[in-house]
This record gives sequence, structure tokens and C-alpha cells, in this order.
Amino acid sequence: MISLSRSDLDPSLVFIAFLALYAALLTLRAVRAPHRIGRPVSEEALELFGACGGAWFSTALTTGSLFAAMPLFLLCMTGAAVVRYLTMRLSMPGILWMTATAAGFAVSCLWSVLFIAEMGLPEPLRTLALAGLGLSAIVFALSQFAGFAREAVLTHERWRLPFTPPGTGEATSSVKVSLQLPCYAEPPEVVIETINRLAALDYDNYEVLVCDNNTRDERLWKPLEAHCRMLNERLGFERFRFFHVAPLPGAKAGALNFLMKHMAPDAEVIGVIDADYFARSDFLARLVPYFADREIGYIQTPHDYRGQQATTYLTACYWEYMPTNKVDYPGIHEYGGAFTIGTMCLLRTEALRKAGGWAEWCLTEDSEVSVRLRAAGYRGYYFGETFGRGLIPETFDDYKKQRFRWTAGPVQQLRRHWRLFLPAPLAPALPGWTKLLEVMRCISPLQSVIGLAMVVAGMIGLIVARMTGGMEPVHVPSILGLLIALGAATWWVRTKHRYHLSGCTSTEDMIRGEIARASLSWVTLTAGLAGLSNKPLAWRRTPKFAGLEEASSPFASTMPETIAGSVFAVLALVMLALSGLLGTGLALLSFLGCAGLALRFFCAPVMAAMAIRRTRPNATVAGWTTPRPTLPQPVPALSRDPADRLRGRPASSAGRPLVH
Repeated sequence: MISLSRSDLDPSLVFIAFLALYAALLTLRAVRAPHRIGRPVSEEALELFGACGGAWFSTALTTGSLFAAMPLFLLCMTGAAVVRYLTMRLSMPGILWMTATAAGFAVSCLWSVLFIAEMGLPEPLRTLALAGLGLSAIVFALSQFAGFAREAVLTHERWRLPFTPPGTGEATSSVKVSLQLPCYAEPPEVVIETINRLAALDYDNYEVLVCDNNTRDERLWKPLEAHCRMLNERLGFERFRFFHVAPLPGAKAGALNFLMKHMAPDAEVIGVIDADYFARSDFLARLVPYFADREIGYIQTPHDYRGQQATTYLTACYWEYMPTNKVDYPGIHEYGGAFTIGTMCLLRTEALRKAGGWAEWCLTEDSEVSVRLRAAGYRGYYFGETFGRGLIPETFDDYKKQRFRWTAGPVQQLRRHWRLFLPAPLAPALPGWTKLLEVMRCISPLQSVIGLAMVVAGMIGLIVARMTGGMEPVHVPSILGLLIALGAATWWVRTKHRYHLSGCTSTEDMIRGEIARASLSWVTLTAGLAGLSNKPLAWRRTPKFAGLEEASSPFASTMPETIAGSVFAVLALVMLALSGLLGTGLALLSFLGCAGLALRFFCAPVMAAMAIRRTRPNATVAGWTTPRPTLPQPVPALSRDPADRLRGRPASSAGRPLVH
């Protein structure tokens, strides 16, 4: 009988770690831009043998064992070659990455079971550890399947769906579009400039409906009403219509539902534009033609922003946003999971009405509606090209409020629509990988909560077991340090590549983006739990006025994060102090884990400090002018004359006759 110990698998883990690193380096070399491979296909054999052979040689060099990893080397190389033979959609670096991931998952699960068995844990703790490992393995496997779609930009070289709209569009179209701009207590000069950009669209057949809901201060909405009237007078027909409605429940979704009742009856497409988004002139001309396909229910373009160079805080926020918008969402689109994200999107009017309009109960009414559109039998596209830029939240507190909505809303969606995501015999089929991708997106914050709880419970259990004499000191394998180093190197290569594909070429900006991402850890945890509540959650808008100062101290607005960081910092020191009890290796590993969590939470006051310390009040980004709005004066001035952007188009079916 052959007995297998944990140490027998150590070389295999090292081999997989090296293979993953080399696959990441090959991907960095091959994928120069989204949807573009920058090396000849003839180099695939060199990539296959180079990565697998290099990983085997590196493993032999670092472990001193020449043949221990040979079976896995042959298995991975053969498996990658077979996959390449069966499909032409994937690139060789992508195949190598997925091979390393699959092999790592299988070997790590077996290694972990053997390691738990060798630890000598008390029976209750061992049962708990094995149960936690089983649950983690299931969630990890599902996450990897979802990650296959999410990382398609990094792993694919051929595409089934269009990934960019055509270079030019028709100047006129028979398709009537109703552009809808909801706003509440917005700076009038920003909304006026947004309207001016819509007035300059290279498209004839559209209307613009502006709905200000519940704003009490007339200084904020009266200029918008006057500006719409002035534009109509210059055009000679009514293209712009303004509504001030109070009271109007339902926040943004309520305003959009109101506008659906007042839009032109012949408008086949609805466009949603946030009040601060400056649209490109070809927004409609290049995207509306896709609605010739009756199955297309919506088209979404990325969230993008202007003015990010004004301060280090805005830079950090900007680069935290962009990898998701430029790398993840295009991959999800390729596998049928594209969803709407609230602005710079177009929806088929018939489909939206069939789906029941906008959900006023959900914090993310934007992404929720795409679930019902797909359930109604429609498909959607997400294009990674920027067609409009908005404003980044001015303060860190507003940045957190925005992320709270974006995190709690999908959990609400899962609570409401979980029946739609059941397997096909129990629920209607949805396009592509929609069910898996939606479920994994919705439970992501809950995974973080459960994972953190399991880590804390595991550490407490180990300490109690050692103090009561229920187990011997734990000896951490010597290869763990090497695995951590290789994992960190792989993470750095892939993270830097994601930022590069998003347009970030500065390492400092990448680090700022990661600080911003870590600073939202507490918000993600609390929002995930809040989304589980049956109670309605208040819709927290993002103000766009400059001069709304943060608290005088960065710790005042980040007290929960500061406390959490301090707790984990103390735990890290406690783990070191207990090295004699736990064993040096486990104590050091626990210290690194707690210190890492403390660092993540402490990123919040760092971001708050950056938000307080503003450097330059204005910025211009790639031709997108960026006024930072201020609180209005008693008699606000209208924007500059927009006539230079109006094309002098004749009155047609695009608008109503102007009534004086």
C-alpha cells in the first residue's frame, strides 16, 4: 500500500507556483492591449515548452529534487497541448494560466487535507477545519469558473461577440432615442454642460428629458429649465424638455419611471445619462445601429471619469475603478453576462416596459434591470470603449457611500431574484453564463465576511487547543515561504498587467489604486451584511459640489476602519508573542495574516487624508474640461453660449414644434 504524506506534494506545489508565474509573464508579453495579441502564433510551442520546462527546472533547483515534480510536469504539458488542440479561442499563455490554476486547486486541496491530518488537532477542531476546507473548495471552484469569463481579456485571443462598436456611425437614423437625465440637487453649471454635450450629438432623431426630482432650492433647478428653453429656441423645435417634480419617491429609479411616462411615444431606445457625464458626440451614432438586432435589449459603455489628475486622492479613486471597467466587464460580456451600470447606457424601450421598468426598491436599480431584461429573453452588450466621463466623488466619505450602494445592491438583487438563478429545469434559461456570473458577483461581499469570520475562528481555536494541551505545536512546512514569495510575485505581475490594460502606466498610480481598493474593505463587509436585511436601505446620493470638506482628521470619518485595523494590529503582535505556544512558523504566518488585514483597514484613513489634502482645483484630461463645481450664488449665471456646439440642424421628426 502506498502511503502519501504532505511533504510528498511540496515539490508539486512549487512547480505549480513557478508555472503560474511564468504564465503571468507570458501573458504580460503577449496581451499588449484588450483584445489584441502582440506576438505571432508560431511562438506557442516555445511558450508551452518554455513555461512547463522552466517551471520543472526551477522546482528542481529550489527543492533539490529532480524527479518529484516530473509527473505533474508531464500532466500539465500534455493537458495544455490537448486544450490548445480542442479550442482556438484561448491563447497559450491563457491555457497555461488555467492549467496552473486547475492543478493548483487539486493539489492544494489534497495537500491541505494531509496537512490538517498531520497537525494533530483535537477532533472537533479537525472536523471544523475539514468542513471549512470543503466549503472553501466549493466556493473557490465556482469563483474560478466565473473568473474564466471575468479574465477573458487576459486569456483569449479569439472572440465570439463584438467587443467594440464600428468606427463611424450614420449621421441620421430612423430610430428615435429618448435620452433621460435624472438629477437631484446638482450643481447647475455641471448639468448645463452635460446638456450642452447632448445638444452636440452627431445624431438627428432624439429628445432629451431632464427630470429634477425633489430639489427644494430653486437656484439649482431654475437655470436648467431656462437653459433647456434657450436651446429649444435656438433649434426652432422642442428637443429638450425639463421637469421639476416634488415629491417624487424612488430616487433615481423613481425619476426614470416618471420620464418613461412622459417620453415620446415613438422612441424605440432609451438612453440614461447621469447629470455629471459629458457624452462624446458619436455616442448614439455608433451604438444605436446595434438595436437592429431585435434580441439586443441594452448596450452599456464603461464608467469613466475626468479630473483624476487634480489630486492624489482622485488619482487613487480613478485607477481603482478602471481595471474592473476595462478588463473584467468586457470578459463578462463575452460570456453573455453583460449588465447595465447606470449611465452611458442604451435600452430598448419595448424590452424595458416588458421587464416592468426600474426597480425603486434596489440600491443598484441600474444593474438590477439587466437581470429582468435577460429573463425577458433579451441579450446585452458591454463595450470597453469610453463614450462619456463623469465626476469622481469629491470626499472619501462620498466615495464610501457610492461603494456601499454598489455592494449592497447586488446582494438585494440576489435576495429578490434567486429563483431566476436556479438550474435550467427549475428556472428559465438565461443567456450565456448569466446565472453563475450574477450569483458570484452578488455573493462576493458575503464571501469576504464569511472568510474573515473563518480566519478569526480558526486562530482562536488553535490558541485554545494549544493552551488546553489538546494539540502539539504546529510545524509549518519550510516551502511555505517560497510559495508566498512566488505568489506575491505572480500577483504583482498580473495586477500590474491589469492596470496597464486599463491605461495606467505609472507604478505609483497603480499603488494608489490598490490603496483605494483596500480602503473599501470595511464598507464592503458592512454593505454585504446590510444587503441581507429585509428593511429598505436609504439611497445615498453622491454630492458633486466642491468645498464640502472632510472632517479635520482623517481618523474622524474612518473610525470603524481605524478600530478594525488596530484590533488586527494587536492580534498580529499577540501571534508573535505566542510563538512559543503555537510554534514559530504558525505564529509568523498568523502574524503576517493579521498584519495584512490591519494594513488593509488602515488604508481607509490614508485615503481620507489624501482627500483632505487637495493640491490643484482643476484639471483637463484628454480634452475633457473639468470644472469643479461650487455651491451656487443667489443669482446663478447660465453656462456659456452653447451655440458653437449646435449644428444648426433643421426641424424634423427629431423634435416637437416649438410652442411660444
